[in-house]
Amino acid sequence: MVALDDRGDRKSTVPLAAASLVLLVLSVLCFWSRTAAPSDGTVVNVGDVAFSGGKVVVQQGRADGLLRAGDEVVSIGGRVLAEDIRPGALSPAVGDRLTYVVLRGGERVEVSVPLVRFPVVAALAHQWPMVLLISIIISVALFVFANRPRDPAARASLLIAMTSHFCSAGSGYFKLEALDLVAGTQFWRWYLAQAGFALLWSSILHFALSFPTALTGPMRPRWVVLAYLGPVLLYAADVAMRLPWAVTPLARWELVGAPVRLLVFFYPAMVFGMLLYRYRTCEDALAQQRLRWLAATLGGASLLYVLLWVLPEMAQGTPLLPRELYPVAFMPAPLALAAAVLRYHALNIEVVVSRSLAYASLSACVGAGYAVIVGMLSATLPGLNSLWHQAIAAGVAAALILPLRDRVHAVINQRLFGARQDPYRVVSVLSDRLQGTKTPQETVQAVVETVGQALRLPYAAIELRRGEDSEQVAVFGTPVGQLTRLPLRYQGEVLGDLVVAQAPRERFNRKDRGVLADIARHAGAIVHTARLTTDLARSRAQIVQAREEERRRLLHDLHDGVGPTLAAATLGLQASRRLLATNPPAAKEMLHRLEDDLQNAIGEIRRVANELRPPVLDQLGLVTAVREHANTLAGRLGPLRVEIDLPPELPALPAAVEVAAYRIVCEALTNVARHSRARRCSVRLGLDGHLALEVTDDGVGLPSRYRDGVGLHSMRERALELGGSCVVEPAEGRGTRVLARLPLSEGGA
Repeated sequence: MVALDDRGDRKSTVPLAAASLVLLVLSVLCFWSRTAAPSDGTVVNVGDVAFSGGKVVVQQGRADGLLRAGDEVVSIGGRVLAEDIRPGALSPAVGDRLTYVVLRGGERVEVSVPLVRFPVVAALAHQWPMVLLISIIISVALFVFANRPRDPAARASLLIAMTSHFCSAGSGYFKLEALDLVAGTQFWRWYLAQAGFALLWSSILHFALSFPTALTGPMRPRWVVLAYLGPVLLYAADVAMRLPWAVTPLARWELVGAPVRLLVFFYPAMVFGMLLYRYRTCEDALAQQRLRWLAATLGGASLLYVLLWVLPEMAQGTPLLPRELYPVAFMPAPLALAAAVLRYHALNIEVVVSRSLAYASLSACVGAGYAVIVGMLSATLPGLNSLWHQAIAAGVAAALILPLRDRVHAVINQRLFGARQDPYRVVSVLSDRLQGTKTPQETVQAVVETVGQALRLPYAAIELRRGEDSEQVAVFGTPVGQLTRLPLRYQGEVLGDLVVAQAPRERFNRKDRGVLADIARHAGAIVHTARLTTDLARSRAQIVQAREEERRRLLHDLHDGVGPTLAAATLGLQASRRLLATNPPAAKEMLHRLEDDLQNAIGEIRRVANELRPPVLDQLGLVTAVREHANTLAGRLGPLRVEIDLPPELPALPAAVEVAAYRIVCEALTNVARHSRARRCSVRLGLDGHLALEVTDDGVGLPSRYRDGVGLHSMRERALELGGSCVVEPAEGRGTRVLARLPLSEGGA
């Protein structure tokens, strides 16, 4: 299986490697073609559009002033652009002169323009933000892919890097010139790079679908296909909408030269929306933190690009900031990717990328400072030549930036790897965090969260020892790689373990272990206090619960045991009083029975006091006890006739089942005598896998609205606590039926 998986991984890597190689070759061809082709020194493209408004207007003129910014180019070398614009129609060479006809200030002007070799080095120096951005993107992507070639996000990032390199070589570093519209292949070089720009945004959306883990579900393949097919559909829709109004060849070529005009509005929003969706639907806290970095940088950069450059350029012809600075907005994105990979331990490359991030940040500061100082020197000291300007600027920039090196490196280490170099900072953060906790569980959870966040660990947990077992009481993150356990001690007693983890292939060094040992030493006292508080609260709750349960038991026993006996004695006394005048011997006999009943009641009270079961069950058994109680109650009630249907004997029953059955029957008969006004009552008892009890009367039945009293509630609770049931419902015809089913094992079947 492993071999098959490896072969599958290699097969899936081959197309990616081929695509990357093709993009690299195309990038080299873009450099070579631009170097070999002649240049007229102008720039005509408006951002991502070859030209706009049906006119070819010079956006950036020549240094010698022959062609100026704002000139509208009418014809080149005799070819009128409005009638015969066709890239490749002319084949000029370096050193040739071409006649340009331009509209300048409303006047028609002819200019003889010498063609020169394109200044590749100067163009790259002018586009230093993009050069720096592409360098960072490629470096991060290659390093991540080399360490995680199977990760879909790593593959998407490599495709993004190579596509970015190609787009920059084709249309980023080298803009579209007026000459390119009628001569050579430079228009197609620029156009192909713009199409690559569409592929770049597709790759970014693909990356958003794959980071930090690939989006699962049946919709993912459709999303991936839509990500790469979307630019084509947007381009086709844009052409279809504007084609009816493109009546001139120049207007139609304007449509051709805008392959990503709509894309720059839709795809940044789609990327940001997808990252936000992945963040909202992701359940892993670590993955959410990784997504937060990318959503804030990549999504924010996309939004800034549209607001500061795309929209102003389309509305007023010029962006709010110089266009060569827009890569600065995207520069945090690859750094955020590296930080997300490192901070949450996806790769073992902390030191390398820490230094890379530090020096990349310093390089950006040096470049910006250098540009500012050169500009200031040029404005204030025009007498100095450019070489002296550059030398002075380089020296001043280095002198200003060099002291920041250690500070920048420390800040980046803190952001990426936490406070491993400063354990006292962790203890201080933990102390501040504990002051805001209210419960023991919050206290222990605060310990693991502080350790995990302050040390940038993917997993931290506290496990308490309960005899030979362990109980996890707090956790942060997801366990990955090898777990490290540090004992939590207090006054010589081992309370549990602080369990932490780093990413696979990583190991804690001696300094890391020292920091963790210091934290574990302080955490031991915290866990001891939390455990004592928890144990005290648990004991108090158990005491309160046991007291209330005992009170309820006494209430039920007195009500169900002594209550029916005294109620029957009251009825017997009333009957004796009636018989005393008419039949004194019968009254005397009944008084003797009442005396026996009262003695039984005294015994019942003693049983309750000593937590004994009804003595009659031990003396007579359940069947006889139920029969005797029913006969006694029937003899006292006169008109009420009790029918008894009991088996001759029952197998040995659990004590709790016998008590519950006897109490339910007694309470049911008492309710019949008190409330039903019945003439007939039946008591049935049988076995059908359960002990079934049924007491039915033909009395007035249940009222339309009633609330369980102590008796009904007690019957139901006695059945439920054994896992059985007790139902009080209307009987067939009239009256009330009490049906109880008790399992033949204590606690339920």
